[in-house]
Amino acid sequence: MSDDGSGASATLSITADLAGTASAEFEAALAALLDGLGRNGLRFLSGPGGTVSDRDRTVGTVVSWEAGREVRIEWRPAPWNGSLACELRLRSEERSAGCRLRWELVGWERVLAASGNDVAEWVGGALLPACIGRLTPGSLSDWITDTLARRPSGRRSRETYRDPRFHWPNFFLLLDRIGLSADDRLLEVGCGGGAFLGRALESGCRAVGIDHSPEMLAVAAEVNRAALGDGRLSLHLAEADRLPVASGEFTCVVCTGAFGFFPDPSGALREMRRALRAGGRLALFSATAELRGTPAAPEPIASALRWYDADEVVGLCRDAGFVDITAEAPDLEPYARRAGLPDDALPLFRGGRGAYLVLARAAPPALAPGNVPS
Repeated sequence: MSDDGSGASATLSITADLAGTASAEFEAALAALLDGLGRNGLRFLSGPGGTVSDRDRTVGTVVSWEAGREVRIEWRPAPWNGSLACELRLRSEERSAGCRLRWELVGWERVLAASGNDVAEWVGGALLPACIGRLTPGSLSDWITDTLARRPSGRRSRETYRDPRFHWPNFFLLLDRIGLSADDRLLEVGCGGGAFLGRALESGCRAVGIDHSPEMLAVAAEVNRAALGDGRLSLHLAEADRLPVASGEFTCVVCTGAFGFFPDPSGALREMRRALRAGGRLALFSATAELRGTPAAPEPIASALRWYDADEVVGLCRDAGFVDITAEAPDLEPYARRAGLPDDALPLFRGGRGAYLVLARAAPPALAPGNVPS
């Protein structure tokens, strides 16, 4: 806490010296602020004169907006007293090497003082515990896992999943095995940034992508703008065990890289079966614990995954109502070469190490899940 120079208020601030340019780091920090407010139920309409809303109440108003440099938001946390306000600021400035970002909360103590509350108690009892709580091993691990893999968000993930270079061997394998045509109706569960969908749509099929990350769906929409525009693709925010699609709507369902994160894998497979017409095909690509701790599944992400061997997934598929189930540990090195990956990465894809592909078909509805022939 420090005085802001006027002698009339105090400032809580966080400062970070970063290697990027002032404008780039500012935009990344602003995007993260928008995302964070949204996850907490607040709507931020950015830009000059923008507002922050909590349901039907405006709690913040943009009073200064300098693109790439500074945003100041007048924040009114006390609806019982409209004259009480503090200010949120995000600033960026160039330095000799990189830039400096500063987040500030100015004048907050006036709101507390007017309500008779103690500033030290609020900082020590409410503000700092909330911040420190985000640095516990479990909370930090969850945040890293979510932003990078389980529910990707942020600049790095948006760039990675727009063209996930190291996922292309898996994608090429899937495309070879499922053999899409213009007659197909494809569903991808866990579509990420839409790279696989983009290549799949080249077959002339129609497709639906499902993901539970709003940011990934936004990237998928950018990557597949033309297909969205001509009606060959639709994208939906949903969980894998609650698919917003009609029963029997699809000829093919694909899931790659996401299965180990599903909290209800049996429910997800039942939903995939429901979405398929009888005889429709499933292609599910996943990994075994052999990849744990490798560049393909580093910590802490590896500890958040549920690892299955191929036999376990085959059993889950059978129970969900699939038949003609096969599992293979494919050699992905030819696909890695096809994807143009560097030579030093090829051993990760060689010899079927740690990865498997399960292929199956949807049983006719008359055969109840759990009672279908294998």
